[in-house]
Amino acid sequence: MRARRWMPALLVALLAPACFATIARAAAPELRRYPYLTDTVGSSATVNFGTDRTSTRAAVKWGRSGTEACTAHTTLATRTAITVNGVGEYQWKAPLDLAADTTYCYRVYLEPSFQGQTETDLLGIDPSPTFRTQVPAGSGEAFSFAVFGDWGQVDANGANPDEANVMARIGSSGARFAVTTGDNAYPSGSQDNYGDLQQTGANLSAVFGSSFWARPGRSVPIFPAMGNHGFNRADANHPHLVNWPQDRAVASSGGRYARETYCCLNGTPSTSLPSTWYAFSAGNTRFYVLHAAWADNLAGTATPEQDDYDYHWAPGTAERQWLESDLAAHRGQRKFAFFHYPMYSDNATEGDDILLRGPDSLEGLLARNGVELAFSGHAHTYQRNKPNGKDSLPNYVTGGGGAKVEPIGERGCSKWDAYGIGWSYSRSAGSRCGAAKAPASLSQVFHFLLVTINGKSVKVTPTDSAGRTFDVVTYK
Repeated sequence: MRARRWMPALLVALLAPACFATIARAAAPELRRYPYLTDTVGSSATVNFGTDRTSTRAAVKWGRSGTEACTAHTTLATRTAITVNGVGEYQWKAPLDLAADTTYCYRVYLEPSFQGQTETDLLGIDPSPTFRTQVPAGSGEAFSFAVFGDWGQVDANGANPDEANVMARIGSSGARFAVTTGDNAYPSGSQDNYGDLQQTGANLSAVFGSSFWARPGRSVPIFPAMGNHGFNRADANHPHLVNWPQDRAVASSGGRYARETYCCLNGTPSTSLPSTWYAFSAGNTRFYVLHAAWADNLAGTATPEQDDYDYHWAPGTAERQWLESDLAAHRGQRKFAFFHYPMYSDNATEGDDILLRGPDSLEGLLARNGVELAFSGHAHTYQRNKPNGKDSLPNYVTGGGGAKVEPIGERGCSKWDAYGIGWSYSRSAGSRCGAAKAPASLSQVFHFLLVTINGKSVKVTPTDSAGRTFDVVTYK
């Protein structure tokens, strides 16, 4: 969504699950970002973490839970220099070659740079995190995953209790992994916005602060989609690409995950921007993480939605051709798609992206090729939409991950809006569409979706920041 002045969330008097209550308090001071997982594809996984610059060597030690020590094997990590609020840090990643569908535990270390030094266990006296590798492709095993979007925003004091509660709920949900619908750090997707364990303040540490992704991220791998916030950045290393590596997912699907030159449709200047689209499989399901967003400050003579369509979704564009090819190569598999701009939205400010709708655009392409559900964000509401005629599909707007939520239905509710909720800060009141009741509290609008695949059924369970479920739907 477009930038707006942040208004502090109402305090929610709920304690996070006990397993997360002491996260990072006993870790070494050199640790700046608690370890978190990305790129769980096949039998691989990537462990990511941040440190100060006291050493130029780091490693991940790992082992099979229950049968090996958590330090049985060692994989060296590679580093990228970043700056958070003026402080020099290293962002580390270590791709691990593992066994599919297996539970592992791990620890992260700073390795000695000079002879005679000793290694530093960065987790201190914290317990070793555990995670399970991806469901093997083709397996009929039941599993769940989380979906959320538009998150990573804090008030002037660096706090956001509603987002903290959503993160804690995801961590205790049993989700095998998480996928976002974009806008992962506010307001500009900078390394300051992403932050670290030690620094707090306005627009600082809204993702990697100790109350946020540090909670679920150590055990729940993440696949974030790109949003309009943070898309156009001048950093030498783009924060989205550095912070959320997906090397194996991209390579195995032939996707894109790098800066490229975009020029010069609709009067937009030649600019180096990230292209981020790829797919991966879990069980009998194919997941498409798509790029459907554009920078508000790079529109040229058109709207950002028009620029996104012309660069990404018009016939013959690279992303569309890639998606057409991968969809055709995976006929017969269950499929889901995740992207930022919503095809259908009853929020007055971030409404329908009609350019993505219809049989000749993204909507029709997904529907004709067996994609069962689509998930988007951008509007900071919850909305479930019914198919809108031929070459359409059920789709969700899930933009309540932590950024300031918004009202719904200010200009009326569309006929395809089966259930929608939002919130007005100025009126301190909830709003509704479809079969929903207006929320009585702000905490009901902050949410994530838990999607469970079991045989031929798919169950979507929206869960708010207080742990209450609503609008639960099972598709068969």
